[in-house]
Amino acid sequence: MKIFVSEYARQSLIETKHYYNDERAGLGYEFVQEFMATLERIQAQPEAWTPLSKRTRRCLMKRFSYSVIFRVVKEQQQIQVIKVIAAFL
Repeated sequence: MKIFVSEYARQSLIETKHYYNDERAGLGYEFVQEFMATLERIQAQPEAWTPLSKRTRRCLMKRFSYSVIFRVVKEQQQIQVIKVIAAFL
């Protein structure tokens, strides 16, 4: 399945990357690498993650306290990433 990242999720990812880079040089890039690894986990087993509703699921990042909210659209053979949010929200 192909992965589509919404504009909203992209903006969140960019803002969070900048935040972490301000905290420590290079940490934002590590955050993006962790996001990409999370997408690989989702792509490998899209139905394995915590359901939030009938259509959406959540996968927690391993290193950072963030969640990737997504839905699987089987008709389009696509995983749509909706949000990247702090896990405590």
